[in-house]
Amino acid sequence: MGLQPYPRREGEFLAADSLFPKSAPITDKKLNQAIKSAFDRILTKKKGLKKSTELSPEKLVQICMNHLKERSDPILSPSFLSQLELSDIFVMDAVSHEMQRHRMKIGEFYQFLVIELMKLSFRAVYDGKREGDVEAEVETPGFKPGIRLYISVKKSKDTVGGQDIEGVFRRLESLGKEDKNLTRPYMGIFAIATPPKGFVASFESSRAMRYKQDGSLYSPNIEEWLPGFLFPYICGRLPQEAYKAALQYVSIYLPFSSLRFKNECSALLVARLKQLDLIDNTNGRIDPAKFQNFLSSLDKK
Repeated sequence: MGLQPYPRREGEFLAADSLFPKSAPITDKKLNQAIKSAFDRILTKKKGLKKSTELSPEKLVQICMNHLKERSDPILSPSFLSQLELSDIFVMDAVSHEMQRHRMKIGEFYQFLVIELMKLSFRAVYDGKREGDVEAEVETPGFKPGIRLYISVKKSKDTVGGQDIEGVFRRLESLGKEDKNLTRPYMGIFAIATPPKGFVASFESSRAMRYKQDGSLYSPNIEEWLPGFLFPYICGRLPQEAYKAALQYVSIYLPFSSLRFKNECSALLVARLKQLDLIDNTNGRIDPAKFQNFLSSLDKK
């Protein structure tokens, strides 16, 4: 794989620090506008219609019943549920699943946030394709004609890994290698939106390369940018400032309906479980034998 001809740190493969200075800080108003735009995008369907994230109590209970029926283990789950008060079952199931759905949405939010922030500081920024979430042509001080960036935004550092890690790097690099309209050197970036292990490193130390177990690089043309570098570079603000600003909007765009309606939903779920005759009348809890039969039956939920 060819080494792209942009300046590097002496004795390293990382690009020269001078190529990527901090951007001029954007205003609070622009930061908030970018955050709102990113949240709007995660709730917009392809046809431009807004998706609703708040669910009715009836819908939440139906989702909970689907989980209990379709995702329960036939041995472990009956035993676990039979030890809970009926009023606790809804919260135990629904909150964790809603949190998981919101985690997926917040991952999309970070992708759009990087795009929206970069559009404020750079001229040529586009939605990416395939492994690349963002594509941008950036001017680099002291090096012309600049560099084409293919940026894959990841919520956390852990998501750049797994058994297909070589394939992930290969697909990101292929965006530059196969771009027929490329007029400048390219660089692949894994942009990490949240701090690893809860620690934001300095601007200077938040760029790195990924190495294989044998000590060789996955690619000499792909860098990993952590939040301590990413946010100051694309908008001149600290990551903590972006997180704090986003906090005032997240409950509007990603509300926890399972918490808001937990009492009503719990009562509806208990009534449904009783209707299905899944209760042990001696202690008022789930009957493990009845629930086990329910999991393997064709009964409707």
